[in-house]
Amino acid sequence: MIAFVRGVLKGIEDGQVLLDVDGIGYEVLVPSGLARTLPAVGREVEIHTYLYVREDCLQLYGFLSAQDRALFRLLLRAPGIGPKVALSILDTFKGEELFGIVSRGDAHSLQRVPGVGAKSAQRLVLELKGKLDGLFEAALPEQRPDSPPAFGEAFQALLALGYSRQEVETVMKRMAGGQSAAISVSGLVRSALRDLGKGKEE
Repeated sequence: MIAFVRGVLKGIEDGQVLLDVDGIGYEVLVPSGLARTLPAVGREVEIHTYLYVREDCLQLYGFLSAQDRALFRLLLRAPGIGPKVALSILDTFKGEELFGIVSRGDAHSLQRVPGVGAKSAQRLVLELKGKLDGLFEAALPEQRPDSPPAFGEAFQALLALGYSRQEVETVMKRMAGGQSAAISVSGLVRSALRDLGKGKEE
């Protein structure tokens, strides 16, 4: 597998970039969002890549981060999702946004993606459910799109009380699914303290 390509940017056109790597030109298909972040032609760039293999072609796809590449690969495993639709999904949603959509089971939002209908969106939610956690485990509960705003303040308050980051993250993850967006910071802290107290008793 070609994990990344580093070379001189020779051109950008229609969702495709051309890189000169030691005299060899690589055509790499990229999300439009990535194309907008690239430097001027003639500058050196590094792009994370995925080599898509079919009987009739080999095609490189490029991404801004290894996380985006991993997400692209997961999308390709979903029934009915090919490279074109997978790129459209990455163009429509940031990875964290897609994580939130899947966590909420919000198939309707996925229909904003060109080429994704109601049935395809529902299948995609079911296919990705639980599979994005590893990609976004660095995103703490208070940072995730599906968490109520009060979670951030409650998270920091519990850390200030002397609990470890691991303890707080564990209890907040358990609480995230059953809390209303309107719950107060103090309410979250009280619930978390009860949960943490039970854990110590056990």
